[in-house]
Amino acid sequence: MRAAAEDYVDRCEGAGTAIPLDDNPFKGSGEGVTEIEQAGDDAGTEVGEGLGDHITFSDGLASSGHPRLIPRPIAFSVFTLVVSKDAGVENLTLKQVRDLFAGRVRKWSDIGGNPVPVHLINRDPGSGTRSTLVDKVLDGKEPPQFTVRDCAALDPDRYGTCEVTSTDTLLNRTASTPGAIGYSEAAGVDGHKAAGNLVKLRIDGREPTAQGVEDTNYPYWQTEYAYTYGSAPAGSVAAAFLNFLTQQSGRDILHAHGHGLCSEAENSGECRPI
Repeated sequence: MRAAAEDYVDRCEGAGTAIPLDDNPFKGSGEGVTEIEQAGDDAGTEVGEGLGDHITFSDGLASSGHPRLIPRPIAFSVFTLVVSKDAGVENLTLKQVRDLFAGRVRKWSDIGGNPVPVHLINRDPGSGTRSTLVDKVLDGKEPPQFTVRDCAALDPDRYGTCEVTSTDTLLNRTASTPGAIGYSEAAGVDGHKAAGNLVKLRIDGREPTAQGVEDTNYPYWQTEYAYTYGSAPAGSVAAAFLNFLTQQSGRDILHAHGHGLCSEAENSGECRPI
């Protein structure tokens, strides 16, 4: 979204279009839904009207209880499990993944890896990346409660779990913690400063790519929805940016970042909610 927004603003130079990218607007899905709802309420937007200067994106449909928000499927995003290289694994079965996130596997050597303890680095419960993992991979079962609140306090010689609030922190922690496993949007791993010490895991041999989703039913993916508060008014920056993403050069940017477009998916199930 940052790359698409920067390109959009460049193309609209001189038209007075602004998207406040310097204010770090990229947060968790749940927080984004809450903020756009608050913005619509604060603006006094009447029923039948729409807010034209706010959009939020969510991994999957937002929870119920947001009757003024309107979802629009944009793309399907691919997520991946990531491990530190010293775990010694590159491919896990779905059962092994579920055993790891249930706390039943506590040393990587138990599933063919190196003799180092498992450290689970989870996102916070409001994360769409985490909820997608739970729904699509873990058969609806939440990861175990954290053993320490601060990931820096994990004992390198013992099994442990912790939680972080952002993808960037998760990738850094996973890369720097021996035996760590976490999860992220797949494209977010490539080019990350910690990528050199991370491995994107295959699940049952299936690659974490958009092609892997379509061709081999790679399981860890989710429909990305754009939410507006009511219908974005015609001519508004919100309506124009959504059009840019789906019908103009924004499509190329989404492709370049590893997303499959809903408008192009061969299997329409890839752009439906769970």
